[in-house]
Amino acid sequence: MDYHLTDGDLGLDLDARAFRRNVADVSPRIIYPALSAGYRMLSVLHGAATSPSSEHHSSIISFLESRLQERQRSLANRPPPRPSYDPTSTAPRPGTLPLLVEVSPPPNPSNPESRPVYATPHRPRPQSELGGTGRRKIPRIDLADDIPFLRLTKPQPAILSRVLRQKYIRRSDRARMMGELREESLPDARLEDDWEKAIARLEREEGGSNDEWTQPSDTGPTKEGNRQNGHDMGTDPDEDSHAHIVKRYGITEVSNALTRERIKQVARADAMRELIIQEKALAAQEKAQRAAEKRARWETRMLELHGEDWRDLFPNLKEDEKTVPR
Repeated sequence: MDYHLTDGDLGLDLDARAFRRNVADVSPRIIYPALSAGYRMLSVLHGAATSPSSEHHSSIISFLESRLQERQRSLANRPPPRPSYDPTSTAPRPGTLPLLVEVSPPPNPSNPESRPVYATPHRPRPQSELGGTGRRKIPRIDLADDIPFLRLTKPQPAILSRVLRQKYIRRSDRARMMGELREESLPDARLEDDWEKAIARLEREEGGSNDEWTQPSDTGPTKEGNRQNGHDMGTDPDEDSHAHIVKRYGITEVSNALTRERIKQVARADAMRELIIQEKALAAQEKAQRAAEKRARWETRMLELHGEDWRDLFPNLKEDEKTVPR
């Protein structure tokens, strides 16, 4: 490895950097030793630059090579980077354990659309896996725009915020699509149907009936006429009409998607409530266990201090008293 050292460029550059970095230091106690060390370093660099075979040159080369080897060892021992993921993706983040897992029964002829059921396979966690003080913290169920979720830690994890934001955006898009279909697409489709029926009526009046445009007769702006024209949301005799297509493949599909999503949210909330009940039961058991262990330690201490007759000496002594008569 060949290094080329130039006294002027390297020395002045290091000197200028040091002055800029320590421009706020004005104490003579700091400045004098720093300048002395700087001048010594300049003399070393000058000797290394003027004589490549000098001791200063070899010492600098050895120092740079050792730093390079140390850097290479550090990079070799560094763990591989975590796989990157798309923050906008709805897929679960690699390496995370899901809180809820769907365990719905498979559909069958008697129940083709079974209601969703969720379970919590990774919670509640055993006491040995609890961090911090080892005391169990009861999660709290909360809602974010009618989306149930559990508050497990503070502050709220970024991955939970990402999931809630994506669910909110998806539900808002469906609700907005439903409004556009009802308020814009469906009236436009009805106008298109009325136009086709008017054209078909004119053709019949002129005696040139066209099989392609054959439609039921329009009876006027009455309730029965609106039902025949497809204006009733409940009945639509003409399945080929534009209004029927918008209602069946637009409004109905989006409404079913919102309903299925709501049913899943209710099922998820039920699983979360069941998890909270289990966490509370375990917390009560662990609290009783801690109290029993504390009582056992206290009795052992009293036995060591006062012997086997300590109960007779202090019949009214409580466990939490700080001072013990000797």
